[in-house]
Amino acid sequence: MIKALWTVKDLAEYLGTPVSWVYDNAHEIPHVRVGREYRFRQQEVDLWLEASRGGCPLKLLAA
Repeated sequence: MIKALWTVKDLAEYLGTPVSWVYDNAHEIPHVRVGREYRFRQQEVDLWLEASRGGCPLKLLAA
């Protein structure tokens, strides 16, 4: 089963980073809030990673 929304733990495992890193950088990573919790979509995370790799902020891709 493919999850539509990832938890912070799911994203940390995907990125190979500690959960604390995800919380510290959540303001930069595309996310939605479900109550008090962060949720992430893989497609948006992959786009963010690709934009970050080239030094191009995601905001510029949306323009």
